Amino acid sequence: MSSRPSSDLLAAAPFPRLAGLAAGGRLSPSLLLAGPSGAPTAEAAIALAAIVNSPDGEPDSKATRELEERIRCTEELARSTAGRDPGGGWPGPGAGPYPDVRIVRPESGKPIRVEEIRTAVAATRSRPFEGRRRFLIIVEADAMNPPAANALLKTLEEPHDRLGVIVCAIQEAALLSTIVSRCQRWRFRAPTAPEVAAWLQEHHGYSEEEAAAAAAAARGDRNRALALARDRLLPLAEEAERIAAVVGRGIPAPARAALTERLAKASPRSRKAGGPPEELRTLLVLVRAVLRDLAALHSGAKPLTGGRSGRLRQLAALAPGRAFAEAALLVEDADRKMHHFHGNKRMQLDALLLGFNEIARPLVLARMRNELQQKRAAGTG
Repeated sequence: MSSRPSSDLLAAAPFPRLAGLAAGGRLSPSLLLAGPSGAPTAEAAIALAAIVNSPDGEPDSKATRELEERIRCTEELARSTAGRDPGGGWPGPGAGPYPDVRIVRPESGKPIRVEEIRTAVAATRSRPFEGRRRFLIIVEADAMNPPAANALLKTLEEPHDRLGVIVCAIQEAALLSTIVSRCQRWRFRAPTAPEVAAWLQEHHGYSEEEAAAAAAAARGDRNRALALARDRLLPLAEEAERIAAVVGRGIPAPARAALTERLAKASPRSRKAGGPPEELRTLLVLVRAVLRDLAALHSGAKPLTGGRSGRLRQLAALAPGRAFAEAALLVEDADRKMHHFHGNKRMQLDALLLGFNEIARPLVLARMRNELQQKRAAGTG
């Protein structure tokens, strides 16, 4: 049996309280687990279903962990067979697919449709086959389309006996207010970049610098960190530092044009029509992370990206903290315009570098004046 992949994250609040309620039979029949991308809400939902239905009801017992693994593998098998009846043929622990937990999550880039909710609800109407309670878990419930949300609301308004509903959401505001009002709400946090980096090193053999780059690019989402091309992490981290250095050094017009063109053509386009290349999005996230670290260093804070702290301290000497903080806002704006509004990426990249140049101009001029003064002083000496 594989170890629980989320045990380190689920040790943090509020999961221990929820686990205690589940073990004591006091878990609310309708829960909303909310948290940003990377927060272990889905893992927590599966773990809670396992605790309630475990033979001994103990959060950390072998029986509970085996059941948790069985629930996860049942979902993976169901997804791999496109929703068809898997017929009990899966290699995980236990006695076969687990019948009392149904998990619905959106396909990449697609909403959760009403048919998916209705099918899942219909599959939970009967009494539990093995456990104490059936569970319906909706992952990324904020991706439901309006008919799907209304179908879920009807289930919450007319709950079935021995059915627990756990709604997991990233953007809680995107849910129907009536869904939120009918659930007991618990807020989860995403893991920090250092926590993700430590996990990548411990469980996946990443080097310190690879882990730092992946964690910074993933913004607390461990699945996203693993999905990033590992062989591109360090080159992108180095590129991000070179771009961040423009804030303190500036960049001549020919070099700016060449860099803009190279970045715009650097990688395949994203699947979403009109969106920027995925690698470019990752690079922009890394640039923003580096700029924030450079600003933090000026206030005495430890850099979150880690791994290259010596190099970051050299870059931090190029400009004051407020300059790096201002540049980070420019990166955020460029990413938003390219991704959310499908703006022209070449224009946005060029505008971003021009913005960096505007920040750098007075700093470069001040250094030039100081150097000239030093040369004059040395000549008179």
